[in-house]
Amino acid sequence: MEMTSSRSIPPLERPQALSERVYRAILQMLARSSLRRGSTLRIDVLARTLEVSPTPVREALARLAATGLVRHEARKGYTVAPPISAKQLRKLMVARRLIEVGAIGIACEAGGEAFRAALIAAFAVQSAAVDRFHSSVGVSAEQREALGWSLMESDLHFHQVIFDHTHNRFIGVMADALCGQLHRVRQSAESGISDDLHALTEHKAILDAVLAEDRARAEAAMLLHMDNVEKRASADIAPEDDHATIDDDDSALSHPF
Repeated sequence: MEMTSSRSIPPLERPQALSERVYRAILQMLARSSLRRGSTLRIDVLARTLEVSPTPVREALARLAATGLVRHEARKGYTVAPPISAKQLRKLMVARRLIEVGAIGIACEAGGEAFRAALIAAFAVQSAAVDRFHSSVGVSAEQREALGWSLMESDLHFHQVIFDHTHNRFIGVMADALCGQLHRVRQSAESGISDDLHALTEHKAILDAVLAEDRARAEAAMLLHMDNVEKRASADIAPEDDHATIDDDDSALSHPF
C-alpha cells in the first residue's frame, strides 16, 4: 500500500463515532490520491496509520467496497478501484435520481419543521465552505486541500440531511450503498473542484422549495440538480478513461442492488 506523504493522512476528528471517523479518513485518502489506484489496502497497515484497531478499518473497507471505490477479492483482500467509466456513471445517475428525488419528496412530507431547520443549517455550512474556498488566496497547498475537502463534505452533508429526514432507514441503507456522491467527491479531488458554485445554486433552489412546503417543486429541483451533476461529471471524464476503467459489468460493486 502506497501513500504519497505523512501529511496526506487525515486527522480523525473526535466528535464522530470511531467507525465513521475511520471510514471518512480512508475516503479522504482515496479522494486525495494518497492511496494509489490498484494498490493493496492492508488492514494492519491502515490500522497502524490511523492508530486504531483492525476492526473499524475492516468495517470501513467493507462499506467502501459496497460503493465500488475499493474492490474485494477472496484470499486477495482489498485494493483501490479505478474510477467508474462513463457508461457506469450513466447507470449510477439513473439509480441516484430514483433515490434522491424520492427522498426529497418523502422528507418534505415526513420531515416537518425539524427537516426545514436542518436543511437551512446544512446549506449555511455549505455556503460558508464555498466562501472560504474561493477566498483562500495565498494559502498553502495543504490548507487549500483542506478547504476543498471541507467544501465537498458540506455538499455530502446537505444530501445526508435529506436522507435522514425521510425517517426511513431503508432509504438510508440504499443511499449509503449507492453513494453516488462519493464517486463525484473522488472525481472532483482528482480533476479539481469545478462545480461547487453550480451545486450551491442548485441546492438553494431545493431549499427554497422545501421552505415553501412545495413537494413537487422540490422534486423537480432535485431532478434538475441530478441532471446537471451528471453533465458536469461526464465532462470531467477523459475519453480514454472509459476504456481504462472498470468493465461495464458492474463488477466493481460487491453489493449491488
